[in-house]
Amino acid sequence: MKTSVITALLTATLLSVPLLSQQALADDRYISVSGEGEVQAMPDYLQLNLTISDTGADAGETAKSVNKAVQQVINIATKKGVKKEDIEAARANRQPLWDWTKEGRQYKGEQISRPVTITLRDLDAYSALLSQLMKVEHLSLQGTALRFNDPDALQEQAMTLALKNARTKARSMAAALDAKVGEVLRIEENGSGPAPVFEMRAMAMAKSAPEEAPMLIQKQSISASAQVRFELK
Repeated sequence: MKTSVITALLTATLLSVPLLSQQALADDRYISVSGEGEVQAMPDYLQLNLTISDTGADAGETAKSVNKAVQQVINIATKKGVKKEDIEAARANRQPLWDWTKEGRQYKGEQISRPVTITLRDLDAYSALLSQLMKVEHLSLQGTALRFNDPDALQEQAMTLALKNARTKARSMAAALDAKVGEVLRIEENGSGPAPVFEMRAMAMAKSAPEEAPMLIQKQSISASAQVRFELK
């Protein structure tokens, strides 16, 4: 009785070895490729990030100087067609300045600053707006962000192209080896994350710089990449 049971188990084990080997070979029959996709689109709007900053011995007078410059920025922007709801200027920062000597620290005055963000939806007005803003005292331009109304849709378009590119690449590679591509086994997005925001830096121009010098905005590239594993027949 025991001998027959042991024999049966041994036979089952021996029979399972080639079956497992065949399954392992089947699982190894795949091709893994990376696909890349890219779309280009003009930004729908841009954001100018500005800072108005001044220093002085009297905090009140310094704040007045900064607030006057901020009001100039608002007036320039609204005259260029920017709506007030597209201007953010609600914050202010105050920082005391100290001079350190052997005798200790000595109070030098106050630094008052206010960040201002302007959302410009008419891209054609960018050059003229920037030229006027650069004439405002105590203003520095931190950067310009190019943005899209629906960045997710553009990212999806780029990913669709990336997946199609992966399938085309896999088929070409398989055909070179007299094989065919089967079902999709795995998809992994490379570098997943939110759609990018494109930063554009503008050099601070002198107050006497000609206003006709354009700040050209071009189409922006949105890219996606994916790793895809296909069954190999």
